[in-house]
Amino acid sequence: MTREGKRRRSSGRHLWLLGAVPLALAFGHRAEAANCEGLTGLKVPNTTITAAVSVPAGTYVAPDGASYPDMPAFCRVAATVSTVPTEAVKIEVWLPSATWNGRFEGLGSGGFGGSILYYELAPAVQRGFAAANTDTGHEGGASGAIGQTLPWAQNPVSLRDWGHSSIHLMSESAKAIVQAFYGHKASYAYYDGCSTGGAEAMEEAEYYPDDYDGIHAGSPGMDYSHLMMSFLWGALPSAKDPGAALPAAKLALLHQAVLGACQAKDGSVAGDTFLNDPRKCDFDPAQLQCKPGQDPSTCLTAAQTEAAEQLYHPVTDPESGLRLYPGFARGSEDNWSLIQGALVPFYAQPLLANTVFNNPNWDWTSFNFSSDARQVDRVLSPVINATRPNLERFEAHGGKLIMTQGWDDPLNAQTLPIEYFNNVLIEGRNLEQVHRFYRLFMAPGMGHCAGGPGPNSFDSVGALQAWVEQGQAPEQLIATKFVNDNPADGVAMTRPLCAYPARAQYKGKGSTSEASSFTCVTDHREFAKDLRQEIDNLVATYRSGDLENLPN
Repeated sequence: MTREGKRRRSSGRHLWLLGAVPLALAFGHRAEAANCEGLTGLKVPNTTITAAVSVPAGTYVAPDGASYPDMPAFCRVAATVSTVPTEAVKIEVWLPSATWNGRFEGLGSGGFGGSILYYELAPAVQRGFAAANTDTGHEGGASGAIGQTLPWAQNPVSLRDWGHSSIHLMSESAKAIVQAFYGHKASYAYYDGCSTGGAEAMEEAEYYPDDYDGIHAGSPGMDYSHLMMSFLWGALPSAKDPGAALPAAKLALLHQAVLGACQAKDGSVAGDTFLNDPRKCDFDPAQLQCKPGQDPSTCLTAAQTEAAEQLYHPVTDPESGLRLYPGFARGSEDNWSLIQGALVPFYAQPLLANTVFNNPNWDWTSFNFSSDARQVDRVLSPVINATRPNLERFEAHGGKLIMTQGWDDPLNAQTLPIEYFNNVLIEGRNLEQVHRFYRLFMAPGMGHCAGGPGPNSFDSVGALQAWVEQGQAPEQLIATKFVNDNPADGVAMTRPLCAYPARAQYKGKGSTSEASSFTCVTDHREFAKDLRQEIDNLVATYRSGDLENLPN
């Protein structure tokens, strides 16, 4: 969902800053750029350029008031893309004047979009990319509120743009502007997005496979409509019974019990405050339920135990028994404060109220996970979800896809990317074939796009460049945990993130704070279990007749 600028940059972008200019020169793309202001007269199909301004090198103060030091000189272009009446997809394209590395980078949004994210554009330009971002087709906050009317969500054109097509429209127009400014096309095009931006990444790979050579889909909200159901599912226990809420102290109690029960068997090492592979953990929260006379600070009430069990359990249609969305992984309890209720008024209620139930004051606690879930799948899922497992067109284009997901994510159910990966396998491929163009990296201890107790900073775009341009498929990504998640405070640890189905395993010697002490190994038994679960999900859906619940 929403991503603060400082957290978003921790996905590895700071690693590029020192090398941006040398990289540009090394590839010989130092362009004699066109006059920036002259771009106001440029004719681009379906596009109106509203501003083109030369920005000098130094500290740049963006329109939202944020300051970005050490910026190279660049040309800032603002434009509006409109292909049908009422459509207005606003974009900005930032073009390095003398430090261009010859590449274009499209950047994703967060939450409900609604604005240009300058904190995305600035680091990309510092690394030498010509970069673009969009407001996704409407202006407004990245979240909503109960009772709030969202005109963009009630407009089929702007809803489609937000959920499906705004990145494509941005990319087409931005590439034309790049070519006009530099006199030739970008050599390669990359896309980087997380959360809603990760969902946009999958829209690109599935529906517009020729737009990008390399795509990073981070913490992808790709099954967006069912993600909203998950927010409702997680919030219902405490909404119906305030005593079921798990406060911070009880979450910490539960989390420590899970670590104590599972770290010895999931590949964790001494000192880890997270699980290495939560799939190996089956801890039952009933073990913590209070016994008569027990100090209540050391246990969970019956209501709290049931609430924890519901969060672990998949979102389920009570009539058919179908799994609509995965439950939360064990080991993520330290991040459950949001899923217990805070996400509903910001996202689930306003989106569903405005698109499906046509009532901004719709009572979300009345949601029926059978009949209402089917209505969501009829009305909303086809417009905003990106779960099609057929990636043949993207592969044929030569595209490379890196997907990343934190095991400590407080918003997305962590195993959804695993389910999607296995859906791609079920399309009739084997692992070797899928790995030729698509790799999934699960990040132990990482939160939503960044943060969390584990290593959470890695260079996904750099890995894509090496894969696309040099044929170096990534077997692992080296992730760093900075002290206080601040590079200036030093490195706490590094750890390899392994291409699924592999996971990191300690070699038995060397510092556990250094990635070189770990190797990637595949747990074939766990992999087979994952694949079987996804096959069972698909078979159950077919048998139920609820075909709208299948990947769109």
